[in-house]
Amino acid sequence: MSKRTVGIAKDTLLTALASSEDYHPQKFVAHLRATDASKLGVDAEGEVLTEVIFVPESDSDGIFDLLGVDSLPRGASIVGTVASAPRGEPESDDYTRFANRGRVHILTFPPYEDDAASWQAYDSDGKERELDVFDVEFEDDDEGWLNLDFKFTR
Repeated sequence: MSKRTVGIAKDTLLTALASSEDYHPQKFVAHLRATDASKLGVDAEGEVLTEVIFVPESDSDGIFDLLGVDSLPRGASIVGTVASAPRGEPESDDYTRFANRGRVHILTFPPYEDDAASWQAYDSDGKERELDVFDVEFEDDDEGWLNLDFKFTR
């Protein structure tokens, strides 16, 4: 049984808002990954949205980004999507995605600022839902794929 998604990390929300602004006036769409709240030091039961997963195979047609199911990382804890609403309100494609791509979804709205008016969470039925914002301390990724401290050798 899947865990209840109780919130989103503030840095993850800011990433979604900044990406939405970068794509504007086109629609931005990405997947969301969650982490158990207990692993993040968050005093809540359930999971917290912690990552925006950009799908390189997404095809921007100026209206909607298509997310290929085959593009999802295998074994990843993908729980939903994040998308911008450049026109300021959900579109019919958003509701279709809610029903087919997970259990929690976020829409971002212009001007994509760090305030409650710039985003809304929804469930898979397209109903608005509450989602808390948590300050989460992420560990530095000194050994992971983001480590850019490397040397070229010939």
